[in-house]
Order: sequence, then structure tokens, then C-alpha cells
Amino acid sequence: MTDSPATKILVSVAAIFIIIAGIKIAQPIIVPVLIAFFLALLTNPGVAALIRLRVPTGLAIAVMVSLVFVFFYGVGSIIASSSDSFIANFPQYTKQVEIWLNKLQEASPWLIDDIQKYIDELSPTDRMLSFAGTLFSGLGSVLTAIVLVLFTLIFSLYEAQSVSKKVKLALGDDITINYVNRFSKLVQRYLLIKTLISAVTGLLVGVFLWMLGVDYPVIWGTLAFLMNFVPNIGSMLAAIPPVLLASIQLGLPGFLISMSGFVGINMIIGNLIEPKLMGRSLDISPLIVFLSLVFWGWVLGPVGMLLAIPLTVVVKIGLEIHPDTKWAAKILSQ
Repeated sequence: MTDSPATKILVSVAAIFIIIAGIKIAQPIIVPVLIAFFLALLTNPGVAALIRLRVPTGLAIAVMVSLVFVFFYGVGSIIASSSDSFIANFPQYTKQVEIWLNKLQEASPWLIDDIQKYIDELSPTDRMLSFAGTLFSGLGSVLTAIVLVLFTLIFSLYEAQSVSKKVKLALGDDITINYVNRFSKLVQRYLLIKTLISAVTGLLVGVFLWMLGVDYPVIWGTLAFLMNFVPNIGSMLAAIPPVLLASIQLGLPGFLISMSGFVGINMIIGNLIEPKLMGRSLDISPLIVFLSLVFWGWVLGPVGMLLAIPLTVVVKIGLEIHPDTKWAAKILSQ
């Protein structure tokens, strides 16, 4: 009775729910660890290259970890200062919007009631400032996990130098070892290419907005970099705040130019360059993309939405490399 198919299915489903509940409860620990693992996959080729140049393993890892820390610290400092400036200048932006609404009110008196209501809602309120405080405190909680990320990254890089030998000793099966090696190489290739493409996208967006004269191009470039990990809707969501700000600062020309710039950048990067470099790695059904964003966002919070597609791609690659699970990878594909 205990070995019946129905019992096995029920036990499996119950185990899945327990694992998901455990991941959600342990979110403050799991999120930094996942970030560290992805950073380890990205930086391990650099460590391996330094080791091939006869740099001691410890020093090679220290160099890569230091570069990662300096990069994130620098970007975080710039974003923090820009965010403070944005909050300080917010009343100035609302005044410009009020001027536009007043002009619209003069041109269309029948809209007076609605426009006055919108003007009243534009003034900075305690609720808006409370929301901003909550947002930045959330970012602060992410920054407080940097110690856990760095230590996990260091030990992961140390472990990566001997993982092949350990897998060979543990499994001993050449076929299985080949599957493991192929899986790690494909995942590493995906993460490296996706990160480079996202970095180029963020850089182009930041430079474009800086040339256009839009305030805080570093913030919008960083947002474009992060949201580029979310296919289909990520680029559109990243474009909304800077396009609105360009409209406030530069009027209708700013709206048209900024929108055209975002469309052009995302068409070139997303439709021409990325598919050629990524191959079929991102051949994921739009429904699966949406469901993965919802699921991982619910389980791991906002960071889970950024990691959702990389995690889904990792699962898809793992299913593709083994003949017995290729059918499941096809279900995830378009």
C-alpha cells in the first residue's frame, strides 16, 4: 500500500511544498547565497585565468573578490547619492508637472475638477516619503547581507578549483561526469553572456540619457542592467521612470527622443545581438517566464524576480543535457 503510485505522488507533492515553504522561510539566507553562487560562476573563469598565469590560488581569489567588492561598492555609493538628490529635487519635478496641468486646465476648463485633484496629489506626502524610506531600507537590508555574499563567494571559488576531482571521485561514471561538466559550462556561458549583454545595455542607456541631459543617468543605467535579466517585460519596465523624467525635464521632445532611444537600444541588443550570442538558452515559453517571475518573486522577494529567469534557464539547461529529461526541457521551451 505504501509503495502505490498514488502514495508516491502524494509524498512527492508534499515534499515539494515543504521545500518551497522552507526556502521562503529561509529567504534572508538563501538570497545572498544564490547571489554569491551566481557571482562565483561569473568570476571563476577569471580566477582560473590567474591561476594559469602562476598566480597563487588564494591571491587569485582575493583579487577577483576585491574587484567584485569595489565594483558593487562604487555603484552602490553613486546610486545612494543620486537617490538622495532625486528625493531632494522631487518637489521641483512636481512643480513642472503642475505647470503643465494648469496649462491643460486653461485649455480645457471642463477638466478643472480632475486636474485640481491630480495637482493636490502631486505634493510630497508623508505616505510617499514613507514609501521611499521603506524602499531604501529594503536596499539597505540587501547591503547588510554583503558579508554573507562575500564569504560564500570566497569559499565557493575555493571549492570550484577542486570540484571536478571531487565529482570524479564521488561518481566515477564518465558519462555522468560529462553531463556535470557540460551543465556547468553551459550555465557559466549563459551567465557570462547575459551579464555582459546586460552591462552593455545599461551602459548604452546611461550614456544615452546623459547625452540627452536627463538627470541621474547612473540610476537608470543600473536599472536597465538589472531589468535586462527579465526578458520581454524587463526592458519596458526599466524605460518607464527615465522616459517620464525626460518628459518632465524636456517636454514632448524629451519624451519622443528618450522613447525612441530605448526602443532602438532594446531592438538592437534584444533582437539582433542577444539571440545570436545566447543561441537557444533563452528559448523559454512566455508563460513559463511569467510564472517563474511570479513564483520566484513570491518565494524570494524582489531579488527573486531578478534571479527568476537565470534560475529557470539553469533548470532548463540541466534538463536538456540528459536524454531522459529532454521532454521536460521541451515543455519549458517556446
